[in-house]
Amino acid sequence: MKIEEVMTPSPATCGPMDNLAQVVERMWDADCGMVPVVDDAGVPLGVITDRDISVATATRDLAPSQIHASDMVRGHLVACRPEEHVKTALHLMAQHRVRRVLVTTEAGVLHGVVSLDDIARVAGRRDAASSADVVATLNAISGPLNR
Repeated sequence: MKIEEVMTPSPATCGPMDNLAQVVERMWDADCGMVPVVDDAGVPLGVITDRDISVATATRDLAPSQIHASDMVRGHLVACRPEEHVKTALHLMAQHRVRRVLVTTEAGVLHGVVSLDDIARVAGRRDAASSADVVATLNAISGPLNR
């Protein structure tokens, strides 16, 4: 099963100069816990999760409206292509210990987001990942760090 069959297409996004209050509003409206930060061309620069916002506001002694999305962008992005198999997304999730992976076009433009939940919903269907694959990925994400 291809990633494009289970992903969320055209997800809610924000720009680097949007503040975290605006990002929270987008998350609320889209009923999601992660928003990609994209440039004017739609190329992802990073992601912001609801957890990132909680930690940032609690540790910086600033209101969400005082923190820009660009202040939150860090690390490298984890992305796959829409035509790849869902097992590729599971592998990336396990490897990078994330529950969501960006889906980009060949040109690097954001096309969607695929989550562990998206893949779990179709587990066991013909040509999809198995339930065991989903559980193994969840264990890899949630298990202790191997450092």
